[in-house]
Amino acid sequence: MPRLSLMPKKGVFFTLFSQHAENAVEAAEALEKLLSDFTDIENKVRDIHAIEHYGDKLNHEIIRHLNETFVTPLDREDIVGLGSRVDDITDVCYDVSELVLLFKVKSIRPAAVRQAKILVTASREVRDMLKELEGLRGLEPHWIKIHTLENEGDQIWREAVAELFDRSDDAIEIVKWKDIYSLIEVAIDRCEDVANIVETIVVKHS
Repeated sequence: MPRLSLMPKKGVFFTLFSQHAENAVEAAEALEKLLSDFTDIENKVRDIHAIEHYGDKLNHEIIRHLNETFVTPLDREDIVGLGSRVDDITDVCYDVSELVLLFKVKSIRPAAVRQAKILVTASREVRDMLKELEGLRGLEPHWIKIHTLENEGDQIWREAVAELFDRSDDAIEIVKWKDIYSLIEVAIDRCEDVANIVETIVVKHS
């Protein structure tokens, strides 16, 4: 049984959130690099896997501190939610890279690169937002920007899938790319999930 600390460990959660979000940015940037510079694929996928593995460790640290802390700076479900959603961003980046390898993709479609660029921008907004979370001020511009980026990502996904069905006669290619497009969109959605949790936290504490 872990010993419960009665002293509030306010700082540790915010530090871990910042590290976790920084790691998610690294995963998104590594995925964007894989898709935009489609060389040395296996090594790039291995690098993303290492980033994803570190994200898992950070998430475990958040849960460990939560289990050992009696007084938490935010509601427990919000701490768990933030940790798991940020972890999802990193996990999905790795999942996309694995699909590219698994499907033996020969070249990358431009829409996937556009999606990855949106994901990088959204993950950076998540990072900047979580850096400021402890003060609970100045967060709204970040979540508004993330919502806007998610809408842009949706639009790219719709156009990409429509083009796929319109211009390709290869059923296998359609299935492969629909899966890849959809998974990158999931990663962008997870950024929006973080924004929604932060918005809820601000409402609770205002």
